Amino acid sequence: MILRKLLTYGILTIVFSLVYLTVYGSKKIEIENPIIYDQPSLPESTEAIPICNTRGMAINAKSALIVDNSNDAWIYAKHPTRVRPIASLTKLLTAMVYLDLNPNLDTTIYISGRDCYESAKSHIYKGEAYIAKDLLIAALMSSDNRAARAIATASGMARLKFIEKMNQKARAIGMMDTKLFEVTGLDERNVATASDVTFLIKEANKYPVIKKASSVYTYRCKLQNKNRYKRFINTNRLVRSRWKVEAGKTGFILEADYCLASILKDKWGKEITVVVLGSPTNNIRFSVARKMAFFGFKRAGRISDQIAGR
Repeated sequence: MILRKLLTYGILTIVFSLVYLTVYGSKKIEIENPIIYDQPSLPESTEAIPICNTRGMAINAKSALIVDNSNDAWIYAKHPTRVRPIASLTKLLTAMVYLDLNPNLDTTIYISGRDCYESAKSHIYKGEAYIAKDLLIAALMSSDNRAARAIATASGMARLKFIEKMNQKARAIGMMDTKLFEVTGLDERNVATASDVTFLIKEANKYPVIKKASSVYTYRCKLQNKNRYKRFINTNRLVRSRWKVEAGKTGFILEADYCLASILKDKWGKEITVVVLGSPTNNIRFSVARKMAFFGFKRAGRISDQIAGR
């Protein structure tokens, strides 16, 4: 009797096992929100480069990346190849495409009605006139959408042609997962990856106007057609931190949450890139960025030392 029961249980176990394997065996099991996705360098290297242990650092952002700029090694990465809206980080490409035309930055540009739609928070108004340099700084420092549109218009190109140039520029600097549909970042279809954004901010750092707009907290300029001055404040709080901001840009729309890209340098000359995409609030964005900066500077140079056998 006992033998018969054991035989019956054994047969049932085998049957249930076969059913389970049939139903679930071919399905891929996905792990939700893995904390770390490590890669050795930008771009990927075929060499076995050591990676710092980052398993203890949780970051409140959809994607994040820290790069050691001395060797392009990834110090920390969370979903760095996940495509996401980048909001006003777009304006870096807008500025670069305009500056690549070698324009006269003292040219006077008037703000049109076309520049002013869907940008209620702007402090720039229809009919005002600025020199091109001041509008570039306003677009980058204060993330002003009207200034960005006015710059694109001042290029002399049709808007679709200008956006095409932005996409071409993105590809040329290695942003292979980037797609852009307008010049401000208000369109959620403007997307990239954290990995792509590291290429973007590195290229932006080559432009003196962008570096100037990134590194100062306030900027005051005079209107060209009125006896008035405007004062713009940098949206990147890291400019008032212990580190020097070499280049940087913030971004926010609902679909993207809060974003940030910055190249930072410490007092010993170490330089890292910090990218945060998709933090839930403005305060958290900068809390995350500071946490990443402390982590990054503490480990910057270690991978090079390990490779050299030091």
